[in-house]
Amino acid sequence: MNELTRVRILVIEDSENDARLAMRLLRRAGFEPDYHRVQDLHGVQAALAQGHWDAVISDFSMPGFSGMDALEAFRGAGLDMPFIFVSGTIGEETAVRAIKAGASDYVMKDNMSRLAPVLERELVQAARRAAHRDAEAELRRFEQQLAEAQKMESLGTLAGGIAHDFNNILSAILGNVELARGELPGDHPVVALLGEIQKSGLRARDMVRQILTFSRRESHQLRHVAVQPVIHETYGLLRVTLPAGVDLELDLMDEVLHVNGDGTQLQQVLMNLGTNAWHALPGEVGRIVLGLERVDLDACAARSLSGLSAGPHAHLWVSDTGIGMDEATRKRIFEPFFTTKPTGKGTGLGLSVVHGIVVAHQGSIAVESTPHQGSTFHLYLPIVPPASLTETMGPGEADSIQGHCEHILYLDDDETVSLVVVGLLERAGYRCSSFLDSAAAVAAIAAAPEDVDLLVTDYNMPGRTGLDVAREVARIRPSLPIVISSGLITDELRESAEQAGVCAVLEKEDTFLKLPQLVRRVLAGRR
Repeated sequence: MNELTRVRILVIEDSENDARLAMRLLRRAGFEPDYHRVQDLHGVQAALAQGHWDAVISDFSMPGFSGMDALEAFRGAGLDMPFIFVSGTIGEETAVRAIKAGASDYVMKDNMSRLAPVLERELVQAARRAAHRDAEAELRRFEQQLAEAQKMESLGTLAGGIAHDFNNILSAILGNVELARGELPGDHPVVALLGEIQKSGLRARDMVRQILTFSRRESHQLRHVAVQPVIHETYGLLRVTLPAGVDLELDLMDEVLHVNGDGTQLQQVLMNLGTNAWHALPGEVGRIVLGLERVDLDACAARSLSGLSAGPHAHLWVSDTGIGMDEATRKRIFEPFFTTKPTGKGTGLGLSVVHGIVVAHQGSIAVESTPHQGSTFHLYLPIVPPASLTETMGPGEADSIQGHCEHILYLDDDETVSLVVVGLLERAGYRCSSFLDSAAAVAAIAAAPEDVDLLVTDYNMPGRTGLDVAREVARIRPSLPIVISSGLITDELRESAEQAGVCAVLEKEDTFLKLPQLVRRVLAGRR
């Protein structure tokens, strides 16, 4: 051995001289032993429980106590390290029995030169076993992560699949709301109720977009968002969710703060933190506060918050009077799949998603928590100036852009959506023909190619996709403008649509809101 090897050795020996002799031989062989000697069962048990040993060297025969008793105590402690008998009386038969019982090896006292090589060999073997255990634990961890990743991928695939049906339902709801609003005078009391239905439908539409974002691993487009309305809406949702024993409070500044973000995702963050705060309240009794203030971070404060830039920030917080967290837990709460909840009560994904959303908003999140004194989650988002007013088209403004009886052919396998869209287009001044079957729609165009001014087709249909229909129609009448509506728009779909000569690809959930304007722009561009 070229370098001294430090080892901590538990020596089970009734003779101090024999123990010193063994340590002297180990020093000569290149070890630097730090040893502790015990000579009875109680001493063995206490030493094994309290110390961190690299090896155990035990005599076999001691007054009132045997090496086999020591070995049994060692095995009971569940330790994996060399256990070497050093004895002058052990026979071959007894030695074999000791090895079978779990001893690593034995050395006769009249041949102590074997002790150092035996110890060195057994330490190497123990290190290999430890490395193998670590590798197996790491493998199990990776297998668990892979299983979780596959589960998340399956959920994403499912999300993308059901989004089509969700979009059809939402399009029918929102479209019928828009048709109903158009049939009533502006001061009719039902108009306000329809407005509430529309707001809920639009919120559901945003949730569907989140599902689609999850399924295709794309980031949201951020825009100017007023923070106070997001907090107020979250407060309303939490208030009806929390039990009566939870006191939910707001602590908001009067100034309206704007950030560059996604309102639905910010609400998801606050809902998650609020729900976690509720679960942290012992006996579901306590206080939760949603707060907002403006803070101006200097360079030092910004660096301490995960490298934010200095300047004005919206400081949101969610505090509770719950059980709190210790330092070790607080350091791990944003790790994926880490949870302190019992099995079946949580996935450990909530706070990792919260952290990901905040980071995607160029923000930072910090946590203060003390056991039995509650927790406060602090969110910092850069403040931006309010968005300037732009000429945007609202739900009720489609009437101002009227068609001139142009013939629109609409294809969708969902009858309810088809009826609603046709109603919207006809109210906007267009003449419409609707089809539920792609073959019938293509045949109608083939029978009178010049009679159709625009084709609008759903993408996801049985038998043919909207792209298949577009390619067939392009062979019949290359100049006919085509719009595809889809609940799941990917870069691949946009590229394929462009190659097929499609004029525009429209989000399915935006059909009721944007289709009349889009039709007008497409037709105007073809003149």
